[in-house]
Amino acid sequence: MKPSLFSIARTYRHVNRYRELIGILIKYGFQDLVDQLNLRYYLELGKSVLMQRPVEHVQQIPRAARVRMIIEEMGTTFIKFGQIMSTRPDLIPEEFLKELQKLQDEVPPFPTEEAVALITSELEAPLDQLFKEFDPTPIASASIGQVYRAVLPDGTPVAVKVQRPDIQKIIEVDIEIMLTLARLAEAHLPDLQPLQPVAIVEEFARVLDNEMNYHVEARNIERFSENFRDNPHVQAPRVFRDYSSRVILTCEFVAGIKISEMDELRALGYDTVTLAQIGADAVLTQIFEHGFFHGDPHPGNLLVTGPERICFLDFGMMGRLDKNLQEDLATLLVCVVRRDDDHLTRTVLHMATNPDETKDPARLKRALADFIDRYAYIPFNQLNMGELLNDLLSLLIRHNIKLPPEIYLLIKALVSIEGLGRRLDPNFVFITHAEPFVARIVRQRFTVRRILEDINHTSLEVYRLVRDLPEEIRALLKFIRRGELKVNLETKSLEPVMKTWDRDANRMAFAIVVASLLISSAIVLLARVPPLWHEMSVLGLVGLGAALLMGFWLLIAIYLSGHL
Repeated sequence: MKPSLFSIARTYRHVNRYRELIGILIKYGFQDLVDQLNLRYYLELGKSVLMQRPVEHVQQIPRAARVRMIIEEMGTTFIKFGQIMSTRPDLIPEEFLKELQKLQDEVPPFPTEEAVALITSELEAPLDQLFKEFDPTPIASASIGQVYRAVLPDGTPVAVKVQRPDIQKIIEVDIEIMLTLARLAEAHLPDLQPLQPVAIVEEFARVLDNEMNYHVEARNIERFSENFRDNPHVQAPRVFRDYSSRVILTCEFVAGIKISEMDELRALGYDTVTLAQIGADAVLTQIFEHGFFHGDPHPGNLLVTGPERICFLDFGMMGRLDKNLQEDLATLLVCVVRRDDDHLTRTVLHMATNPDETKDPARLKRALADFIDRYAYIPFNQLNMGELLNDLLSLLIRHNIKLPPEIYLLIKALVSIEGLGRRLDPNFVFITHAEPFVARIVRQRFTVRRILEDINHTSLEVYRLVRDLPEEIRALLKFIRRGELKVNLETKSLEPVMKTWDRDANRMAFAIVVASLLISSAIVLLARVPPLWHEMSVLGLVGLGAALLMGFWLLIAIYLSGHL
């Protein structure tokens, strides 16, 4: 594949960074990758790189470990990419996942003078007017920013997070290089094409852009705090918007003890068993009630601020779950406990982002039945939630079932909090804490309010379909007249396609009849068409009742098919 003039120009804008990358790849024994990606065509390398040789005995180091070393040497952007990829077992082989999970982004602090200059520029005031006190020694330093202690004019102690100067430009260059590499990988490495490397890098760029924008983190903190406003056991730092910007984040300084410091907690008389329960309930509440959860609840992000109070820190990585995903997750756990492999299969396919790519549902069902049998006879108090979910995830990956990205982040959060719970309380059983949350979600699915919401949603979808149908047909006819309509069908898959179309057409026709009956019944009721009963049209009432029954019947049929 020959590069375009645009890609060549873009490559040469960052020639030194490309030289550095290629030199590191060769250094760690990835000469074959440099050749496969045809990188030499894109870049005239200096002799220092051309003459680069792999480090001594590099081939004796496992390939996965060498990939981690390359990422660490490439710096911030690549480290962040590796950390995010470490949560995606559907994309990364297990041996590489273990290495990526070792990635750390601790770096030496940048000069405080630069931090002060950025603060005064962003907040448009001298430092002594902004803060009563400002400690010039940073208390934490990471790849994107570092944190200082300060005191506001009213005496409130705060933590000021300052983004590294020029980090935005560095990341933009690296993202551009990563996109080029992704396009080359799709062009020259056929085995990677199904993974869609370009789409992965684009999604990473979006996630990293949010993490770089401290306004987003401030909103995350405020939303989290609002969700737990009435919970005395969970807190988050207060955000001071007047002292924050896109690259400056000023929050309340929270004094506490890391939740992993168990000796110190016990010395103060804190009950670690109670703290384990509070942490588990807090995470489960985020998942099953709020649908907005902390994506990285490791011990460093959890402070104990009282005998029965935990503070969450670092809200750059948050996950979101809609009602359907919450319900599917709850149903999945119920199916495992009840050994319902048939319903579990339908739930998994409903959660999947690629259900139509499942070539052998019967084989998947057999695999899920075997999975259930492995856990069916384990005593409840010995059941490991993290192990169960990771085993299920591995099974789905083997069967090419892809789940929404939020699910992988969710499992990482659950595994983290379960491991922490077991450290705080050797008898901690995470699934017993999850049971009431799961039961509540399952019950809510069948409440009158939820059923009415589903009926309303279905009615709106039918209305949009009827409204847009003429325009869609008109566009289709234009394609036919121009001879631009192309249809590719495989004979062996024609029968299931026709069955699917037939089923969907029947449901669509049924839904249109239900919607029409609802509308006409409402008109008859409003017009008071006789005969009347209590000043209401009997015909209208009968029609309305029939429409509701038919609509409910349709929803049940769709739900039982696993495609609600």
